[in-house]
Amino acid sequence: MKIAILAAGGSDYFPLFIDKPKCMYHLNGEIQLERVIKDAKCFAEDKDIIVVAGYKYEYIENFLERNYPLIKCKINEKFNQQAIYSLRKAIENDEDDFVFMLADESIRRKNVERICSSNRKMALLCHDDYYYYSVGIIKLRKDQLYLLKDDKYLSMDAMKEIYCFANNKTEYDGSFNINSGICLGYMTIDFVRRIGGIDKITNPVLTYHGEDIDFIHYDPKSEYIKDLDSVEQTDEYKNSFLLRLYNKYVSKLIRKIIKVARRII
Repeated sequence: MKIAILAAGGSDYFPLFIDKPKCMYHLNGEIQLERVIKDAKCFAEDKDIIVVAGYKYEYIENFLERNYPLIKCKINEKFNQQAIYSLRKAIENDEDDFVFMLADESIRRKNVERICSSNRKMALLCHDDYYYYSVGIIKLRKDQLYLLKDDKYLSMDAMKEIYCFANNKTEYDGSFNINSGICLGYMTIDFVRRIGGIDKITNPVLTYHGEDIDFIHYDPKSEYIKDLDSVEQTDEYKNSFLLRLYNKYVSKLIRKIIKVARRII
């Protein structure tokens, strides 16, 4: 089994120009990526862990070389495009069962263990409100990796169709674009639909009784760990007046200007 930690994307909620990959920021005294690596190391040897970097990947490369030299670092040069490219990069030249974790999400270790120990075609962590999404982690058996090679996930039309299926809607409401990280969630929904032969939206935790998918249920009230979503959560932000000043008055203004310019163009 291999564990792939996806750490390629940038973020609209971190400061421009002076930032680094968001998983390289500190939370409560620890680098977020290291927190996820420590969980992965409980279930796989360093040589079987892969970190997929992209945005400002040098930070992650240097960190791994200093601290975890046996962990592979693969570079997704298409990090600002569809999320499927990071999953494809992770499995490149490998044929094994794969667990995919997100570098900006921490999962209770007992739930990581439950995912890793599954022998079914797919395993995902979910709860009653998000029972088709994986809450930060999924496992695909090696005979299911062909799903990641399907170019349908590069199509916005396909994502719109999955969105409508998942939300019981007839039309896409324009709430995300093809490069959005939420597309990873919609890909997961489609994997569930394809592997499980599910043709309508029901709560699979309660109603799916097949042999192909482990819907691993968790209680968000007692087990939820807040994702790293914005720079305001980090130790760097809390400890630096200059960073707070720059983020509030410079970075956010520049982002607004860029958005307006893109609309005009």
